[in-house]
Amino acid sequence: MAFISSGVCMTLRWLECMSNYGKSEARKRFFAGYFAYGVPMPADDAEDRMENGWFPMGEGRDYQAPKMHQGIMPLREKITFLSGLSHPSMRTTSAHKGADYFLTGADLLKTYDKQSISIDQHIASSIGDATRYQSLVMSSMGGVNRPYRSSTLSFDRNGRPVPAQNKPAEIFRRMFGEVSDSERNALVSRGSILDEILDEANDLNRRLGANDRKKMDEYLNSVREVERQTERTRLWQTTSKPKVDSGALELEANPTTPREYLKVMYDLLALAFQTDSTRVATFQTACEEAGETDRFPSAIGLPHSSHKLSHEKKNYADVANYITFLNDLYSDFLQKLDSIQEEGGTLLDNTFCFYGCATSKTHQAVNYPIILSGGKNIGFQHGSHLHYEDNVPLSNLFVTIANQFASPIESFSDSTGDLTEVLS
Repeated sequence: MAFISSGVCMTLRWLECMSNYGKSEARKRFFAGYFAYGVPMPADDAEDRMENGWFPMGEGRDYQAPKMHQGIMPLREKITFLSGLSHPSMRTTSAHKGADYFLTGADLLKTYDKQSISIDQHIASSIGDATRYQSLVMSSMGGVNRPYRSSTLSFDRNGRPVPAQNKPAEIFRRMFGEVSDSERNALVSRGSILDEILDEANDLNRRLGANDRKKMDEYLNSVREVERQTERTRLWQTTSKPKVDSGALELEANPTTPREYLKVMYDLLALAFQTDSTRVATFQTACEEAGETDRFPSAIGLPHSSHKLSHEKKNYADVANYITFLNDLYSDFLQKLDSIQEEGGTLLDNTFCFYGCATSKTHQAVNYPIILSGGKNIGFQHGSHLHYEDNVPLSNLFVTIANQFASPIESFSDSTGDLTEVLS
């Protein structure tokens, strides 16, 4: 792969090439990843507990990792397993709503009106202005889908879903391709339309009663946010993008070729962080909805959908093999980050990664399977399995994460405190 920086072209292997780009001051980065339908959970005294189980045996630093996590064990001192945490208001949900509340902690049990900002977008609002893209939102399905079957993990300050990107070639083009005339013209047109909308809305607002004016103010705030983002995009159009040769990336991969597709999506995430195109990213590997992503087990020769596999109650071998497949791809991503040297350590040392699912067994929205990774230079420590009682909300962790990245906060969603155990 050829990578061009400062006018010098180097034909090197991908990771070597990446390690030569962007050596500068350490930057804080945040990643959140999600997989669907829960994990196999044989009983602790079952013969296949270590062969097919997800959660480690034992707590603290002396835990034993089951077989499905062996791929990540070279990073043992840079990872932490969490168990016992969940979002209290959603513990009784039985449907596959996990992606909708995984990063928000919102009470969506009876109504979607309470949806709130996700932790990634909270962080992006604080550190995102330093990069071309405030955040990179990705999923294998793309878009937002529908409430309670979301295909995005990210929600803005008003609880509106942020559409996810799912086409590798388009993601690459946006980060590293030339800005087209049509894109420039579209921004000019959008700016003109927004000016008209604001003028008319402000005029109308002066003639409204107090209740209607409150609703109009909410609308105007949304329009002004779009206006701010438009102006930000326009300014970044004058800044050159990193020059990256796509030759080593399978940009035409799609969900019908799961292994190749998930790999290139993780490759793009690594590139996004390394080239400082963004410092905040999310990736929902599969939507809890029937479709192409439900056929991902075909990558390892399994004939069943991931949804069907998740309902297995006795023979966990197939579902364990599938989760191992997902774990290994994620492990490769983390090890790629850890192989890239930059100021103060590796890219993983400067990137805090949060990965997991919003159900333990499918339909059981408690005891989320979660792995924390990296972020040593952001203040996180690893090497343990930390178990929490079920009265501890996952949002307590989000308070801790937010305080390492953003302006200090006392609460996030339904938090009752923070989790200082994950800090050095």
